[in-house]
Amino acid sequence: MLLLFGQSAVVQAVDRSSSLYAEVQQSIYQVRIINRKTGHKRTIGSGFVIERSNLLATNYHVVSAYTNDPTTYSIEYLATNGSVGTLELLDVDVLHDLAVLVADKELGRPLQTAELPAKGATLYAFGNPLGLGFSVVTGTNNGLLTESEDKNILFSGNLNSGMSGGPALNEAGAVVGVNVATAGNAVSFLVAVEYLQRLLEKIRTQQFQPASNLHESIVAQLKVNSSEMLNRLQTNPWMLESVGSFQVPSRIDTSINCWDGSETDEERGLVTVISVNCSNEREIYLDEKLSVGNMQYQYTWYAGEKMIAPRFYRMYELQNSDDTSSNATKENVTDFKCETNFVQIAKQNFKMSVCRRDYLRYKGLSDVLVTGAMVSQKQQGFLFELFLTGVDFKESMRLVKQLFENFQWKN
Repeated sequence: MLLLFGQSAVVQAVDRSSSLYAEVQQSIYQVRIINRKTGHKRTIGSGFVIERSNLLATNYHVVSAYTNDPTTYSIEYLATNGSVGTLELLDVDVLHDLAVLVADKELGRPLQTAELPAKGATLYAFGNPLGLGFSVVTGTNNGLLTESEDKNILFSGNLNSGMSGGPALNEAGAVVGVNVATAGNAVSFLVAVEYLQRLLEKIRTQQFQPASNLHESIVAQLKVNSSEMLNRLQTNPWMLESVGSFQVPSRIDTSINCWDGSETDEERGLVTVISVNCSNEREIYLDEKLSVGNMQYQYTWYAGEKMIAPRFYRMYELQNSDDTSSNATKENVTDFKCETNFVQIAKQNFKMSVCRRDYLRYKGLSDVLVTGAMVSQKQQGFLFELFLTGVDFKESMRLVKQLFENFQWKN
């Protein structure tokens, strides 16, 4: 009976995907970024007709090359019947990876939107995987990731490159999400349609005209994100956990996960190493070499009572080095500038470095690296490292101050 029911459910899903395919294929397009000099594609994604017959929704990352360099690139659509036309960018929501485009002609029937169905419901993701043609992927709605900052939908289906920006539909053929990313093994993510609805509402207030200064709008969105994130972190209730002889803040937000990074006695020999690594999963895409919104921090405790003090100090000194590597390039950011001081935290002496580099195109935003090394114990050490990307520097320093004020020495 269970086997027969399972087969029936599969047949029903296949039948519905076939009928949906026929219903919506005229409203789904390939979106292409074209180099004006060569006429060749730089990137491709998918898009769908929404709100009006000449509007297409897609992902911001699909059109980001054009957004960052409109003199070099243009935007085109490719229809399922092979017709090609030009598109103009109206506005974007860079925080939720969305963009809305407009054509100079009608493109098809606008798809309707709907609330996300219950967990376990079948969803149908449409797009143009790898540029191979119009396709549909059937999968399961596993609900909103409510503890993440993106609040994306977890979709059990195999989205592929080129499907970004395509619609995910419910059984009735209404849009409940926008294809955005995959982690492989049928683990994929959709942008919740409510964020597209908010972007469309903003475009309505603009009378369906392009944003007056798109870059300024993107910078403003990033600043709001920085402010909201840092304020939320500072007002959250913090739990402390033990790392060696310190009590320190651990998971300071639901979007942050902490993992053990300790080394075994066999790996370290005479030194005991206890380490905790915490980070969020936020990556706000700006271009191929730049994303912001990430936060990482690490606590590491060293106990070397079995080692003579001079040898322990040499080992400990080697661990205390600033790592400022990232994907950002000199075209994106300034060099790091650092200031080092000796301070007292939880009645222990620390050598503290605060490093900052500023974004060149996104004024008012910086990457911040803070490192601290306890220097008041002969055979014990404690290292702290915090790395924030795309934040307001002054606001980030208030968070750092609050973190250190919560350190407690247990001995």
